Amino acid sequence: MTSVLSEPPQWTHDELLQWANEQMKQGVPRQIVCNYLLNWGSKPLLFEEKEAALKAESHLFGVMVDRNLNGKALEAVSEIDRAIALYENNISDLFAGDYPYDRLRVIYTKRKQFAEAIRVCKAFVEIADMFIEEGSQRADLKPKRGKFISWIEKLEKNHPEAQNH
Repeated sequence: MTSVLSEPPQWTHDELLQWANEQMKQGVPRQIVCNYLLNWGSKPLLFEEKEAALKAESHLFGVMVDRNLNGKALEAVSEIDRAIALYENNISDLFAGDYPYDRLRVIYTKRKQFAEAIRVCKAFVEIADMFIEEGSQRADLKPKRGKFISWIEKLEKNHPEAQNH
């Protein structure tokens, strides 16, 4: 997941955030940058450098968490299109939690946008597979992956016209 990233020039908080922003401008998803920082790249780091990496990762990951929280708040006041935009941003950033994928699945299903619901379910399965393949310690991924596969099967069975979009 991290092979496309360049090495940060320095492992200070500000330098890491600047480096992360450059990576994301080049199209590297935010979650990939976060994972890189959590794994400390390819070199041994000093304690201060590890601390800076954890702080930068927390900041970057916090953006995605805030999107989910803001999306939830927007849904509560029926600003569904704005919530969708936030959740879709997290999917583009390969967010490793199921929340935005599940919310979009529910929203798109209610709107009878079944191809979109299938798309976001498949996106979660791909993310879960990526993390599982890399040996992630997240025990929650396999059962959640199974639920999303079940939803895909149900959506495709009940709405075969949505499969080819």
